[in-house]
Amino acid sequence: MPDDQETSPSDSELAAAIRELVSDEPVEELYRRHRSAVFCYALACCRDRHTAEDLASEAFARTLRAVRSGGGPEAAWRPYLLTVVRRTAADWAGTARRTELSPDFEQWLANVPDTPEAESGEERMLRLEESSLVLRAFRSLPERWQTVLWHTAVEEEPATKVGPLLGLGASGVGSLASRAREGLREAYLAMYAESASTAEECRRYSSLLGAAVRRTGRRTNKDLDRHLAECERCRAALLELTALNERLGSVLPAGLLLWGGSAYVAARLAESGASAGGMAIAPGAPDGSFPLDGGTGWWARAKGAPLSSGAVAGSVVAAIGVAVLVVPRPFGDDGKGPSPRVLSKPTMTVSTYPPPVTLTATPSKSVSAPPAEHSAAGPASKEPAQPSPTVVDLGPVKWSGRLRNVGLTGMCVEPAGTSLVQNTCDDGKDQVWQTYSFKENKDYTWLRNAATGECIDYRGGTQEVFDNAANVRIRMGPCRAAGDGQLFRFDPWWGESDGSYLVRAELQDGKPWDEMQLGMLDWWEGNDPPPEKDAPVVLTYNYYNAPRLRYLIDGK
Repeated sequence: MPDDQETSPSDSELAAAIRELVSDEPVEELYRRHRSAVFCYALACCRDRHTAEDLASEAFARTLRAVRSGGGPEAAWRPYLLTVVRRTAADWAGTARRTELSPDFEQWLANVPDTPEAESGEERMLRLEESSLVLRAFRSLPERWQTVLWHTAVEEEPATKVGPLLGLGASGVGSLASRAREGLREAYLAMYAESASTAEECRRYSSLLGAAVRRTGRRTNKDLDRHLAECERCRAALLELTALNERLGSVLPAGLLLWGGSAYVAARLAESGASAGGMAIAPGAPDGSFPLDGGTGWWARAKGAPLSSGAVAGSVVAAIGVAVLVVPRPFGDDGKGPSPRVLSKPTMTVSTYPPPVTLTATPSKSVSAPPAEHSAAGPASKEPAQPSPTVVDLGPVKWSGRLRNVGLTGMCVEPAGTSLVQNTCDDGKDQVWQTYSFKENKDYTWLRNAATGECIDYRGGTQEVFDNAANVRIRMGPCRAAGDGQLFRFDPWWGESDGSYLVRAELQDGKPWDEMQLGMLDWWEGNDPPPEKDAPVVLTYNYYNAPRLRYLIDGK
């Protein structure tokens, strides 16, 4: 059997051959490996395919010139080439070719904050890159680490495909990726500690942020808790570090590309998925991509996905209304506060929780129902809930009871018109929720309100930022037999033996609610106290295992 590395040289070996001007074969091989990805990103920057081909060609030409002059990439060709695409597009924006660029790209570029009038596109890109801690941390890593992180976490390529790029066997890719992930976390912490805007007290606590992210239970360092409650800068850094730890495939394309990360990932995954399905490849399509004509190709599929259209912009302009994850960044030098950065979809990760449970009609042994707690006005002061005019047969009720918040044990979930809120627990029927067995997947259930007959619905919600956290607004609506956008699963909380659950939305890669769960909008304990009445409930992420994002189940 021939040696794989003899027949398939690594990217770094090909780069060395280019510098030595051996032949044109190394250039052709690198072009074959990366042209589809480069074209994909170029197409997100341009109005049409022909311009995208020009932009991709220009990016390759600039990169080859850099390599032949002793610079450019060695192993990390893919992220380098994509960066050159963005920089070249920014250069074009200052020339007559700006009319060939995507309107979304032009809008993003025009809305980059604090842009001097005389600043060139290249200068603007360099300034943006310097302001991204994720990008700076990534570039500080060895190029082999950069390569394995990008291709495994962002492109989601199998080890058998990533190995030849690095000159490794498939078994070596996993261990390299593990070391690279840890290296990226450490590099991020180092960049944050060295940031000119980081106060001395923040530097002292920066080493503890990594430990807080890795800890499986709640943080136990009271000094760090106090500092995080007072310091929005470190709180934002911990949010971003948590995203690096849990949603690397979402953070990297946004942090490195700065624009269009969502569209790029959606298109690449659509392309790879269609390729795996054996779809026919159109003649002349770039490197096995699919035809762009008639809206049937892989790019059209990506643009029709929930994370494209507006997500093609991938920009920091909130007015675009992109339904994507937003992770705050640490303060800039102006000290005005964290600058939210729009990221791509959160990718589904392997959960370390125990298997989901199906609630049955037996009372919870670990949680006893608390005495009824009444507000000063009493339950009678509430407006009577109106039954839903639309009734869908969901089958027999499996469990019926209250959802009591762990962080505020006297608060239970109830509807308030079309919204979902938490109020003082009482004996009212509007705080009673019913679960059913979803026949397609018995780990999931509807959460139907006993008083209104309506279900908690998150299908139409879009992601937004509130108090430095991403969340999806939810509403009450008629139950749907198909369950789309209304299903939840109860994951037992593993951090403490309190019998509580994470009430998690349906895992759907590419949906705004992927990996999100039911919880209080005011989840951070350091915030001002939540409102005593009608405290909002949303879908959000499991930030730091906050108690206000977990629920006890009282009922039978």
